[in-house]
Amino acid sequence: MAAVKAKDTTMVVSLARGLNILRAFRAIDAPLGNKEIAERTALPKATVARLSYTLSQMGYLRQVEPHGQYHLGDKVTALGHALLRSLPVRRVAEPLMQALADKYEMSVALGIGDGPDMVYLHYCSGPETVTMRLRIGSLVPIAQSAMGRAYMWALPEAEREHHMQAIRAAAGDKADTVEAELRAEIAEVDRRGFSVSFGAWRREIFAVGAPVWLDRGETVLALNCGTRRRGLDEAHFQETLGPELMALSSELGHRMDQLGASFWDE
Repeated sequence: MAAVKAKDTTMVVSLARGLNILRAFRAIDAPLGNKEIAERTALPKATVARLSYTLSQMGYLRQVEPHGQYHLGDKVTALGHALLRSLPVRRVAEPLMQALADKYEMSVALGIGDGPDMVYLHYCSGPETVTMRLRIGSLVPIAQSAMGRAYMWALPEAEREHHMQAIRAAAGDKADTVEAELRAEIAEVDRRGFSVSFGAWRREIFAVGAPVWLDRGETVLALNCGTRRRGLDEAHFQETLGPELMALSSELGHRMDQLGASFWDE
């Protein structure tokens, strides 16, 4: 994650840097110390220490004793949920996603890209789904997730390259390998119409992903459907779940168009 440039005089630099620190925390992270936060944000460690302390005093970070590491605080969750609840796409998508989750006992999520990650906007699961129970606001890596691969395929070239640079920066010395593998997966989406991830993010997680276009193609989101492996083979995902998820995506776009609703409407 790139550091904020102080020379941009229209930006409140301390605020922007504080938000960068909050963005450093990802789904299923262990607590992070100032050293790890500094590495993820490219901010000086002294700056990180000062802002982390301030954010913890404000309730946006929660300090874990005795090592001085941090988790995200409850205020971040409340702030993010307040924004996400206002998105009409969540209200339209929820019954469609829940129906698919119940039908196959899978988790179904809707997300949007943010740098090297996808942010979960909505999440549904069947009553007995065996999977990692992520939540609204969770981050999953674009390069290794079915959702992320579908999202990248659907983006205009300039936006795709913007995310690719963020992915390369996050990958460090593995950047060339990660980019090559991701571009190969994007080509596979072009061939089959949906993406797959068989253990690429978490060894036990199998998933399919499909893009969603809203606002006459101006806004790109993505869906995924997945579960812990539980003896299911790859053919079930490619022959059944992939086409089902594509149909869900098409229906979601159709319903949003019928309502005349934009992704950004409140």
